[in-house]
Amino acid sequence: MPVAARFSERTLLTLFLIPVTVLAVAGIVANAILPTLIAEAPGLVPAMTTRADRLLLVVPLLPGEVFLGVALVRELIGDPLFYLFGRRYGDVGIRWIEDRSGPDSRWLRTIERLFRRAAYVVVAVWPINVVCLLAGATKMRPLAFFTLNITGTLVRIGLIFVIGDLLADPIRSIVSFITDYQWYLTGITFTLVAVSLV
Repeated sequence: MPVAARFSERTLLTLFLIPVTVLAVAGIVANAILPTLIAEAPGLVPAMTTRADRLLLVVPLLPGEVFLGVALVRELIGDPLFYLFGRRYGDVGIRWIEDRSGPDSRWLRTIERLFRRAAYVVVAVWPINVVCLLAGATKMRPLAFFTLNITGTLVRIGLIFVIGDLLADPIRSIVSFITDYQWYLTGITFTLVAVSLV
């Protein structure tokens, strides 16, 4: 293989892996120090994680436009990367993700089966990274993918916002407890994340 082709392939992988690694590390850090983030910097929560339970906790703490804007951008950053990775590497990309998932690889196979049965519905309802990769690997048309992906993400974040707004009072009580005991709780969450990584 020519040096230029190898360099090009390496460059493409780097362009995928660097932002994906940054997003993954941000999610791990958010899980590890979540109580402190909620108490001290709630605006960082939707910037660092896409987990619905984490996002619900900060809905009452942020102006609506800030929550919606940050959460939507964070949700939509990784999806095109995984879609393009899947389009470029196909089945090799899917196997690569499975090999790095360890015990979760069985869960990924379940997602693959669901995707084969109803690809468009899965992309719209559950636009997680592996689904975006599968959409690319199966050569789903870009217009269809991005339309479903963006619509699904808007609906998901909108629902989280509405539910968080409706449950604002009980959520504020939970946040008050978290704030009062943030250092103890952060010690627990940090330990749990460290153990899960090991």
